[in-house]
Amino acid sequence: MVARQRILMLGVAAFAVGTASFWPPAAQAASDGQAATAAEAGAEGGSAAEDAAGAAASTADLPRAEDGKILFRDALTDEPLEFTYRPDQTITPAVEEFHQTGRNPYSGDSAAMAEGEKSYKKLCQACHLADGSGRIGPSLNDDEWVRARTDTEVGRFEIIYGGGAGAMQAFGQRIDQDEILKIMAYIDTFRGEGTAAPASN
Repeated sequence: MVARQRILMLGVAAFAVGTASFWPPAAQAASDGQAATAAEAGAEGGSAAEDAAGAAASTADLPRAEDGKILFRDALTDEPLEFTYRPDQTITPAVEEFHQTGRNPYSGDSAAMAEGEKSYKKLCQACHLADGSGRIGPSLNDDEWVRARTDTEVGRFEIIYGGGAGAMQAFGQRIDQDEILKIMAYIDTFRGEGTAAPASN
């Protein structure tokens, strides 16, 4: 197992070095940080190392803006998503991290998920039901996703923030991005996930 972890870490490092010339500096810095996280996790155990390495690999393919942040897209038009809603909101460190990595920092965080549960019951339950099985809105407790990217954290954020078809309004108009991330962390529990879903497919 130790040998396997070392091979995995070398592969992540080689990937980061091999793609350095193609990435904007900010994106490269994010990748370097993810590779370091993967290496640190390798010392703690195989499962953590594999999760961190998977995170680094899954974020490598994300489209990025010129500033190196994730390029979020409208769920319906596929056009770049403009973050114009609630301009006075506080952009928390968790939101900044998500915009850089495409991974939800609140996934598996029990306090954040508890807050997300409260918001879910207030804003989402009427359409998606208490257990996420769906009524007006689609089911959130299985692996069947209506939109192409909603099986990823980036895709779920896009549709919650920017809205979708039918009754799925743009909740970015009503709540801050930080609260959206907490709702996403709570939604993960419907599928028995205590950790993050893939950042992108």
